[in-house]
Amino acid sequence: MPLEAEFSRIEEVAAGFNTHYEVFKYMKRLTQDLGMTAFLIMTLPTVDVVEIGATKIITNWPAEMVDYYDAHNLLVDSPVIRRMLRSTSPFNYDVEAINTNRGEAKKSTVIELFRRYGMEKGAYFPVHDAAAGRGALSISGPRNFSMVEMAKILFIATLIYDRLSQLTLNEKHKPIAFTSSELDCLRLTAGGRKSSEIAKLLDLSENAVNNHIGSVIKKLGCTTRTQAVVSALRLNIIRV
Repeated sequence: MPLEAEFSRIEEVAAGFNTHYEVFKYMKRLTQDLGMTAFLIMTLPTVDVVEIGATKIITNWPAEMVDYYDAHNLLVDSPVIRRMLRSTSPFNYDVEAINTNRGEAKKSTVIELFRRYGMEKGAYFPVHDAAAGRGALSISGPRNFSMVEMAKILFIATLIYDRLSQLTLNEKHKPIAFTSSELDCLRLTAGGRKSSEIAKLLDLSENAVNNHIGSVIKKLGCTTRTQAVVSALRLNIIRV
């Protein structure tokens, strides 16, 4: 559907979202309709957050890309994050140009990563919620956006983020049920244990451990173990 049509109906559409998954499906389709590859809706990290997995709300970034990004500490000194923390204006980016002043090792790593997944260009749209929490929507792919597109997508991003914030707040007040085995596997994962080690400690098969951890990831609305651990710690589901 053309961007003009999305712009004209987004207020009604956003108000009708009842789950994170509905927002995910909408953003995935919008991203594809714009001829782009991936989207990310995130909270802006505080100084003690060093992993993109701890900032995302929803995204269709491949899980292996998120893991690689965090394993190489690419959030630390990110020029994109620095720019969004300094300004609320949306901006186009080119992964090579925006990382010009980074150290050569990180520069080449991040450029290769984003090119590998077809996300070498795109735009970021800083947004905020009613409680003044700051976040952003990014849409990445093979091109940049025109100024008219930027204005319309910013309006869409503002309403999407506001609705997501409401849904997230509601979810935090709904208890999530976990089995004792799921919690045991989650705690040991948070402690840095691998599935094979957890299996021996809990006298389970490695397949059973992976199933328990997979269930936890799904219940928390995450895509990776790292994200599940971060979410569980934030929600005080586990302590380490």
